[in-house]
Amino acid sequence: MYSASTDKQSPPPDAGKYIRLAIVAIIGIVIFTLVGNQAVILSMNFTEFGDQFTKPLFYTLVSTLILSAVALVRVNIVGRSSIFWYAISTGIKFLGSGGQQPISNTLTSFRDYKLSYVQFVIWQITKILLFGAFFTNIMFGFAAMSFIDGNTLGVENLPSLFSLPFVTPETDPNYAYENVIPMIPALLILIPPLLAVISLRLVLYVGIHRIINVITSYLHDSTEGKPRYLNYVSTIEGIIGIGILWAGFNLFFTDQIDYNTRYVIGGTLIIGFALIAFSLVDKIRARVLTHMFKRDVYIRFLTVIAIAIIVIGVISVNDSIANSKKIEFLGPYNAQQIGVNRYLGELNDIQESKHDVKLTSVSPNNIKNYVKQNSDVLDVIRIWDWEAAFAKLKPEIGLIPYVDFQDNDILRFNNSLYWTASMKPITPPTVSLENKWYSEHLVVTHVPNGFLTLEATDGQIVDSGEFFKQREIYYGEGGLFAETWSAYPNSRGSTSDEVADGYYSGQGGLDVSPPLSWAFEPNFLLSFPTESVHIMRYKDVHDRMETLYPYFLYDLFGQELDSLPVTDGEKSYWLVPLIIGFDTGDVPWSIGNPYLRLVGYALVDSYNGNIELLKTGDDFFSEMFASQYSEQFKPMPAWLEEQIRYPVELFNWKTQMYNIYHVTNVDTFIQANQFYEIPVGLDTYYVEAKPPGFEQTEFIGLLSLELKGSKGRNLAGFMVVENDLSNLGNLRFYEVPLNSTTKLIGPSAVREALDKDPEFAQLKTLLKNTRIGDNILYRVGDHDVYFIPVYTSGAGGVVAQIGTIAAVGAAFNGEYFVGLGNTQEKAFEEYLKKVSGVASTTTTVDSNYVELDKSDRINIIKSVFEENNISISEPTSIQIPLSFNEGELFFFTENDQADAEEFLSDFIDDFVKPRSDRVFMWQEENNLNIGTVFVKDGLPEIHYISIEVGN
Repeated sequence: MYSASTDKQSPPPDAGKYIRLAIVAIIGIVIFTLVGNQAVILSMNFTEFGDQFTKPLFYTLVSTLILSAVALVRVNIVGRSSIFWYAISTGIKFLGSGGQQPISNTLTSFRDYKLSYVQFVIWQITKILLFGAFFTNIMFGFAAMSFIDGNTLGVENLPSLFSLPFVTPETDPNYAYENVIPMIPALLILIPPLLAVISLRLVLYVGIHRIINVITSYLHDSTEGKPRYLNYVSTIEGIIGIGILWAGFNLFFTDQIDYNTRYVIGGTLIIGFALIAFSLVDKIRARVLTHMFKRDVYIRFLTVIAIAIIVIGVISVNDSIANSKKIEFLGPYNAQQIGVNRYLGELNDIQESKHDVKLTSVSPNNIKNYVKQNSDVLDVIRIWDWEAAFAKLKPEIGLIPYVDFQDNDILRFNNSLYWTASMKPITPPTVSLENKWYSEHLVVTHVPNGFLTLEATDGQIVDSGEFFKQREIYYGEGGLFAETWSAYPNSRGSTSDEVADGYYSGQGGLDVSPPLSWAFEPNFLLSFPTESVHIMRYKDVHDRMETLYPYFLYDLFGQELDSLPVTDGEKSYWLVPLIIGFDTGDVPWSIGNPYLRLVGYALVDSYNGNIELLKTGDDFFSEMFASQYSEQFKPMPAWLEEQIRYPVELFNWKTQMYNIYHVTNVDTFIQANQFYEIPVGLDTYYVEAKPPGFEQTEFIGLLSLELKGSKGRNLAGFMVVENDLSNLGNLRFYEVPLNSTTKLIGPSAVREALDKDPEFAQLKTLLKNTRIGDNILYRVGDHDVYFIPVYTSGAGGVVAQIGTIAAVGAAFNGEYFVGLGNTQEKAFEEYLKKVSGVASTTTTVDSNYVELDKSDRINIIKSVFEENNISISEPTSIQIPLSFNEGELFFFTENDQADAEEFLSDFIDDFVKPRSDRVFMWQEENNLNIGTVFVKDGLPEIHYISIEVGN
């Protein structure tokens, strides 16, 4: 019934209050879930790794705080605005109204919305907690701490950056060395993250904030019937002007500067300042005006268009002039590009020398002695390549179902090279699905005998225990190492579930007790509810290194970095290169080439997983890293002297940089006709060799180079890298002069030379299932020779033995020399006989093939004319006004004799007999020319043929 008490309606529930509480609760749940999900892992990492884990975490936290604060934290406590809470407040009001009223009626002006002082401060802190993870940049945090410690990283040189586009440098890279190189550390590691977060801040607080302010002001003013269009336009002009100014500022941080950059930067800045000036004028005028005059719109658009047209016009004129004056216009900037990139690739440290290619013969009486004198090189020729060694080692696994090959590396022990294959654990294919978890985590925990070794010269499989006494691998590469973790209960006693009677007793991993073990793996709640479990994680060496030392690159150019197994005679380790890499998009004249350096190596114990750091680098980051991790670095052990190897990835990259930037002459650089390239399909070969200038054989990496774009397949030279610790990473380039009369043939040409060799062609038909191996260039005495193994395989397709070894001369002056033998010494001896001309006049492979000496070939040619009663005159030179070449032919073997005789008979019938009974014969290089002279219309003519007979 109606009464005074019932007439009073209860107040509506405060919906906004509950919504705010719900939002806070959701944020709290999200934070708790994220933290809780990582708490167990973090706790285990803290316990197992200590400082090795906390240091990267600390640098990550430093970067998060600095970068997120720069991007997100507002200090305008007077304004106290917030896009997020404004949107929440507006949404609550709209929902509170039941959605019955237009949003313009419930929308308050963003300009008038303010948080309380406490809310504003708490929200700035909350933003860092919520969004800080998006700003993690460990390298920035690392550099920031170093900067705080007093390392300026070249920041003091940054002011000179802003003068670079407006100064035309000399045609000398010294300008870049003096002005760009000193600031590179800051441009690599500090400036890019700061520019990125400042850009984000401008977008948020200059762009989005101001735009929302304009929109809400317009809606609010429209409801009152007083829209102030000129005021809105002035704000938008200011936003665009600031954006263009910031874009112009960023143009100073570019990897390319040329003669037009100054005009692009100047035009951009002028447009930005013009728009800001218009904004200020319109802001003043908006006090009395509400609309912009049409005239003012035209002025603004025409101003921007005029500036753009002027800049484009100047650029077009410059480009047109530069087309005919490349050296004057581009030369100074190309010189700086050369200078910067030579610094990036450390090319100034490469030793360069001319390689004088000669084909010298050895006295027949001295050939055997010559072979013996060069036994130091011949004894270490690498005959077995990767594929052959891998195929020969693979059967050594036998029928073991839980291991497989992972990699095969060339290593050096006792001045001999060995292929060492490492293995990984895999889940046996016979394991059923219900037993898979048990097999992966508790059974297949390691590789019992993790290394197999094959001698790279004679192909003999050797007992790996001679080098690797510790062959059990619990921390390795690939397979289950990379896919999962392993464990065992601490209550196992003297029995173990591990394969091959394995019983881990090392220091790797940590003991985890309930309930932490249950949180880590729910299966342990039922399997080991009251027992602690020893858990081993991060068993793949790359995962382990990336977790503890995330500063370095473990994948380079799309491939996983190559890690080597090494040993101190007792323990086995993985030698992991520590390569640092930075993008150079903000470094002038770098044209985007990366900054890569070798800081050192990590030794990862294959049994315990312990990590030791070894320093070899001397660049700014190496010094900075060594100072921050001084307690982790150990002296370089003496036993590593022989086994250490320069990373192939860095060697290849430096060589590719050298291919372009070995050219230091600006004219030649612009013409781009002396650049090098790595032959297609060629890899770096690690070998024991003695290149020119070496006193003894050394462990080197070798990479041949060709002239880029050249139709010929000759080498422009070859690059070697030294691996001995005292000279680790020293590069030498041996350049073949372009005008050399004797060429150095490349890999494709040497294969062709071998295929065309008659003796090899016949031998190849006798060998079954042949495969031609690597063609590696060696310097043996004074001879450049390719040694090429030819493998044969059995019915199963597995390479079983060497069919023959070919020694192919790399020096070429018109004729190839190929020696074959069952050893490298014998092949080289046969090669020397061919070069010296003392190989038997006829080398019979079978009854259908005879090789003729040069003198025999010339005598056969002369006999054809003698049989036709034609005399032969042999002048020293021929000088006839008109000459006509009537044909060419080559004549090397007895198989060519019939064609040569027919060719000569046709020449006699067509040109000699009708007019003369005499011919003239003279030699030019490898060709024998034969001609006849007659007079036509008062002018003497010589008609001749050319027969190539070689040296």
